[in-house]
Amino acid sequence: MSHSADLNPVTHPRLQKDNFVRQFIEQAWDLFCMFDIHGNLTYASKSFNPVIGHIPEDFQQIVDFIDSEYRMDIHKMFIKTLQTSSSSKLEFRMQGTSESFNWFECTAMPICNEEGNLAEICFVLNDITLRKNQESRLIAMAFHDPLTGLPNRRLFKEQLQQMFMQAKRTNRPFSLLYVDIDDFKMINDTMGHDVGDAFLQDFAHRIQGCLREIDLFARMGGDEFAILLPSVDCEEHVNSVAKRILHCVDQPWDVLGNLFRATVSMGITMYDSGKAEASHMMKEVDIALYQVKGKGRNHFQFYQKTVDK
Repeated sequence: MSHSADLNPVTHPRLQKDNFVRQFIEQAWDLFCMFDIHGNLTYASKSFNPVIGHIPEDFQQIVDFIDSEYRMDIHKMFIKTLQTSSSSKLEFRMQGTSESFNWFECTAMPICNEEGNLAEICFVLNDITLRKNQESRLIAMAFHDPLTGLPNRRLFKEQLQQMFMQAKRTNRPFSLLYVDIDDFKMINDTMGHDVGDAFLQDFAHRIQGCLREIDLFARMGGDEFAILLPSVDCEEHVNSVAKRILHCVDQPWDVLGNLFRATVSMGITMYDSGKAEASHMMKEVDIALYQVKGKGRNHFQFYQKTVDK
């Protein structure tokens, strides 16, 4: 697009002449601008001023405030409108005067002359930040546990499936750990659910401190948690992580003024190319965990093929 740096952006002849139309446009959309078919900006609404700090004089001054991830898209939208004379929409983030990013929905609309030829292109923008924030919260609620903020069972199963398929392609191993808090029901029954909930929050924080940033830690429900350790090629590494978790949990707990001790039991399995489905790994950690529980808890065990009969 060409620029017109000396352009007065509010002197579009029709809009300047028709005060009613101009007022309607200013109120119908949060931001409004028009371009000729060469990409020169011919009008920009005064509402740009509180958003970006000034009324733009050319297209580039608008683009400069758009998140770089979307700048090419808005160029493509203009060209598409120019080539097809049809409307299209784009959502993008724009950085305003407050340094924060707001989301906008931009609609490109072709304007034809009396002969039916494309004469101008309008960009009309509405602030959709509130909607985007609500969508983000809904997505977070769908995939995260509301109490601990950890990924929930749904997200964990998706991540496990993705990691499993990636391991099939690359042969890069990973490990799955299933963690169960020993006698958690006793904490709830003797100290109350408020203490139980606070304990689960503290528990999640402690365990996260034992893991790397690339590891995935999820609450599967109740007092059951799961961990994915990507890029681990030996049991020794997983063994050290499991011991670190046991030691961390074994430290005294002070939850809402209640002092007590807690332990966990863990079942562990390693990926190998012989597994047909990710669900098989979940069955294996269940078997390993069951064995730990049967041996007195407060320990971990790797799944052994010989026990799966």
